Amino acid sequence: MTKAYDTFVDDLSQLKEGEEIELRIRDLETYDSKKVKAIVASSKEKLPGADILWLRFTRGLLREDPWAIKIIEELGGPID
Repeated sequence: MTKAYDTFVDDLSQLKEGEEIELRIRDLETYDSKKVKAIVASSKEKLPGADILWLRFTRGLLREDPWAIKIIEELGGPID
């Protein structure tokens, strides 16, 4: 079952496609926030089997097209 998450970004250049990055995401089913190590891509076609990642800009504006995310690891510790 595909899950859906969102994250806030200032600029799309912060997201490096195809590379492991650390992100703060929110599960859109439970609204729980967590810090993860993940790989992201600008479309599901570029990252088969991935979940959905909605991008919100700093003021909360939702980007029209979702990205894709594969969570590699949940990172412990407080969410900044």
